[in-house]
Amino acid sequence: MEEAKIDNFNRENPEGSFPKYITLDSGSCADIHKSLSENLRLDVSADSMTLVNEVDRLGEVCEGFNSEDDNFNLKKVLSSLEINWPEYIFINWYRYDNIDKMMLSDLTNHFDDVWYPDVDDIDIFDETFTWVLSITHYGQIKILKI
Repeated sequence: MEEAKIDNFNRENPEGSFPKYITLDSGSCADIHKSLSENLRLDVSADSMTLVNEVDRLGEVCEGFNSEDDNFNLKKVLSSLEINWPEYIFINWYRYDNIDKMMLSDLTNHFDDVWYPDVDDIDIFDETFTWVLSITHYGQIKILKI
């Protein structure tokens, strides 16, 4: 998680605390890269950009949802896609080499503190590696069910 996001949250919420998260180490990120690559039937030695491009290419736009909408709710999106709410999710910030783990409820409740429009392209998934929800910096949402 970028320190600036935590600083912004603390400045705007002096009585609160930024939601808990864990930044995964490089070995855990590599394991996730491998698992997703295998599930997508990519060569496990495929580079990170290949994985990012394949997730984007295979993802289907979720019509009717945009993360910039005032009433955006991540759990509603997952429910509409018939994805069970996992307790924890992973947030990929770049090329599957910068990943945070966070409770889904925390991400839902603090989405605007975590995802910044015009800046962040993120992928959200859980430990099953059977789906990836992508959110672009302009709010478009895509789903890839594997």
